[in-house]
Amino acid sequence: MSSIANLPAVIRNRYHGFISFLFLLGLWSAASHYNLFSREYLPTPVAVVTAFIRLLSSGQLCISLGSSLLRIIAGFFVGTSLGFVFGAAMGVSQTMEKLFAPLFNALRQVPVIGWIPLIIVWCGIAETSKITFIAIGAFFPILISTFEGIRSVSPSYVDVARVFEYSRFKLLSTIVLPGALPGIVSGIRLSMGTSWLLVVWAEINTRSAAGIGDLLTRSSEGKKADVAFVCIIVIGIVACLINELFGQLETRLSSWRKSYR
Repeated sequence: MSSIANLPAVIRNRYHGFISFLFLLGLWSAASHYNLFSREYLPTPVAVVTAFIRLLSSGQLCISLGSSLLRIIAGFFVGTSLGFVFGAAMGVSQTMEKLFAPLFNALRQVPVIGWIPLIIVWCGIAETSKITFIAIGAFFPILISTFEGIRSVSPSYVDVARVFEYSRFKLLSTIVLPGALPGIVSGIRLSMGTSWLLVVWAEINTRSAAGIGDLLTRSSEGKKADVAFVCIIVIGIVACLINELFGQLETRLSSWRKSYR
């Protein structure tokens, strides 16, 4: 009963941020209704919805979005896998930290976009270059979060495990990695968000056979503002869904860790 009574408050706390979106939609509708801007540059909300339905029914939107997601999966997997391996190695071994930390600290100061000329020289402008670009962007967040997550595990837990003569593998699998998991998930969240932004940037600037960024570029070249609006809205929605999904997972894991302290 109390849960039902608190439902309006939960809805307000959860979704009050949509008020700003509704306000923006109202301004957009008013500007379109009174023709404050040319329809060529600011299409009406109805025109954008119509373009969305047209792109969805033709399959073009699904193909473009699917192509972008496949690139993200490939680049994200490569980048996070390498980042986790090196982050875990530096976290559990001071020798590995001394060996690799100066190198990675220097490399991560280079903006991801700064790698583009070198990536093009190495990989051209085909799919490999986009996947490599995404992998570099996903590498450093998971590297840092894994390293810091492992180092944040309480030494008392490790001492207790050593008293019970845990093997190194059992220590890592039952104490260190579970304790570092919330931090690792936080890094995954940052890596995934970065990967989504980078795949759109790569598709816009290196042109692809398909992709949401490529669809956005072609819409601007063809002066199809309604299609451009659809692409921008879809990009924003996917980014929000990624952030929300991993944010919920991070919150659950953080609550689990705190409940056992």
